[in-house]
Amino acid sequence: MKLYIIRHGETFGNLNGDGFSETDLTPKGERQIELLGERFRNERIDKFYVSPLVRAVKTANAVREHHKSTPIIIDSLLLEKGTDPGYIGLADEKIKKLCPDAQINHRTPLGEENDEKAYSRAKRIIEKIKEENDFDSTVVVIAHGTFNSYLVLAALDFPLKENFNFSHVNTGVTLVQTIKENGIVKTKLKFLNDYSHLDEKPQL
Repeated sequence: MKLYIIRHGETFGNLNGDGFSETDLTPKGERQIELLGERFRNERIDKFYVSPLVRAVKTANAVREHHKSTPIIIDSLLLEKGTDPGYIGLADEKIKKLCPDAQINHRTPLGEENDEKAYSRAKRIIEKIKEENDFDSTVVVIAHGTFNSYLVLAALDFPLKENFNFSHVNTGVTLVQTIKENGIVKTKLKFLNDYSHLDEKPQL
C-alpha cells in the first residue's frame, strides 16, 4: 500500500498562531492546494480519508479535482490534536456543500487528549485504513501538522517518544509504503514532508 499523509494548505490560523481553531485557507493556502492537486494529477488514488475541518476538506477537494470518481471519507479520527474537545468539525450540510458525494463517518468529539490518546487515535485510523483497502491500494490522508506526526509514527509502528514530532509544512507530503520483498512484508518511509510542488518554498 502507498499511504500519502498530507497537511492542509496555509490558514489564517497558521498566520496568527492559532492552528487549532476552525479557520479557512489564506490566498497563499489556496495556491498551495492548487499546486498540490497538480502534483497528484496523474497519480492513481483509490481512496481519500480527510479530517472534517474546512482546511482539510478544501485541500482534499483540490487533489480530488483530478480524481472525481475516487471515494472520499470524512473521519473525525483525523481531527487535529488540540481541537476544541467538544468540536466535531464542519456540520454535515457544510461538508456536503463542499463535497456532495463525501461519505461522512459517525463523529464523536475528541475530549481532552494527551500524547498517548492522540497516538492511540492515530493507530486506530491507520488500522482502519489497512482493513478497508487492498495491499496494492494508493490512499491519501489529509489532516494536520501536529496529528500527522502521530499518523507517521503509527504507520511505521514506531513507539511514541516524548517531545518529538516530524516537521509538516502546509501541503507537505509524506509517503509510507508497504511492500513485499522475498515474501516478507516491509514498511518503508519513502519520503517525509516533501514540498517540491510549491513555487514558494516554506521557511523550516
